Amino acid sequence: MKYLIFRSDRIGDFLITSPLIQSIKRNDKNHSIEVVCSSKNYNFINNLNLVNKIHILKKNNFISKFNLFLKLKANFYDVIIVSDKKNRSIILSIFMKSKIKIFNVSKKFIYNFLKFFYKNIFLDNDFLPYSIKEIQKKNLDCINFELIKEDFHFFKRNQFKNYLKNLKNFEIPDDFILTHYDEKWEVQAYAQSFYKAKNFVDLEIEYTSFIKFLFEISNKIHSNIIITTGIINTNFINRFINAAEKINSNVYKLEKNSKKIFCIINQNFESVSHLISVSRYFISCHGAFTHVASNYNIKQIDIINFDKKNHYKRITSSIKDYSVVFRKKFPNLSIDILNLL
Repeated sequence: MKYLIFRSDRIGDFLITSPLIQSIKRNDKNHSIEVVCSSKNYNFINNLNLVNKIHILKKNNFISKFNLFLKLKANFYDVIIVSDKKNRSIILSIFMKSKIKIFNVSKKFIYNFLKFFYKNIFLDNDFLPYSIKEIQKKNLDCINFELIKEDFHFFKRNQFKNYLKNLKNFEIPDDFILTHYDEKWEVQAYAQSFYKAKNFVDLEIEYTSFIKFLFEISNKIHSNIIITTGIINTNFINRFINAAEKINSNVYKLEKNSKKIFCIINQNFESVSHLISVSRYFISCHGAFTHVASNYNIKQIDIINFDKKNHYKRITSSIKDYSVVFRKKFPNLSIDILNLL
């Protein structure tokens, strides 16, 4: 059968929907799966090779949206699934041809309106008591498919190894803890790319304290540390690079009492995903890599905002070896993390 799935948001959102796609592939050997994605998640979806065809829905570009609509409307799909809950995706789907349409919506009035015309409508927001996994099961029930444990683990070992960039003179340790230090650790940096970051609790990271914290982790777990970085330069990463020994243009090292902290920069999403896959433990502020670690069954600590705890609980309910700490001033946050290790 031919499927069209709308997931026109971010990489993490696509990863949340990926078990549903895996279920379709497992249950329908003659599948043809197309995804409507965003510019933000296109490269990753393309590199993942999980679907047969990708369409980009460009934000704030009416001509591009209209051309995409004409292109999609010319096709006939057996199943259309709106997973991103976006109004634009819902509207496009209404005017397209399909045997079965499945709508996931976040607003009650849209849910009530669509109920007049369609039967497969599912309300999905953070005020509801059930998880994203349960929503996906309901979606799949509409086409008589089931969701199983294996659908949540679709990455292959070493799938992203070849994406690592310039690690000359550096050998990845056999045993290490990975800390992904992206802009979410520093609210001011994060606000440059995400306006809602102003609502996040500022961790108030101080360089010396964070380095001390990393060495405390290393001593407690008896393992080296690797730090990876995000898309925006942060104060901490800049100071680390200036203070550390340069191994090559992408790798820097601090060493104390035979314990080593490596900082690896200029890596893309796939590169960091590979490092997560071969790590012993993963520590990060919640994001797409949370779901990568889950896919590889890597034990992890996820740092989240307390006021979003219900949201994160709904999207992480299927994750094993998963612990949460709430964002707070760093001296207290570091204690919470160390207590979990």
